[in-house]
Amino acid sequence: MKIALVGKGGSGKTTLAALFARHLAAGGAPLLAIDADINQHLAAALGASEDEAVLLPALGDHLAGIKEYLRGSNPRISSAAAMVKTTPPGRGSRLLSITGANPIYDALVREVGGIRLAVTGPFATEDLGVACYHSKVGAVELLLNHIVDGPGVRRRGHDRRRRLVRVRSLHPFRRHVHRL
Repeated sequence: MKIALVGKGGSGKTTLAALFARHLAAGGAPLLAIDADINQHLAAALGASEDEAVLLPALGDHLAGIKEYLRGSNPRISSAAAMVKTTPPGRGSRLLSITGANPIYDALVREVGGIRLAVTGPFATEDLGVACYHSKVGAVELLLNHIVDGPGVRRRGHDRRRRLVRVRSLHPFRRHVHRL
């Protein structure tokens, strides 16, 4: 399950995210917390000191390596540079599990207060005028597109009645759902 907390500044997103992450971790749920807020305070809310928080590796600084790893041997993606933040995984792409080991997690995820945490990285002064913060979250979007939070494997002989449904649009504002 992927959960995102959004809202206006000062609405308590970071506090709620830290409390919810601690609750899930205490219950033994597999968890990867990602701080994609421009203010980057989730590490501190989980118990890291300011000095520890600023030393966390930023996903945004490693976008090229993340793209190269996730691309894998996908023949439809000619190079890591051809990937954009919304590029979906395909045959040959590498998929990530929430808790499994991989080079991305090894390099960029740290345990903070008992929670595995990744951060996008802060919005720096030199970014002003040349980039928007949304460019920093491209690495997060790629990760989320490649994370499998369930079994992730379709078994042969799978009962067709349990498959998800096909959506057919009959009217621009209505969608009808049919079982396959």
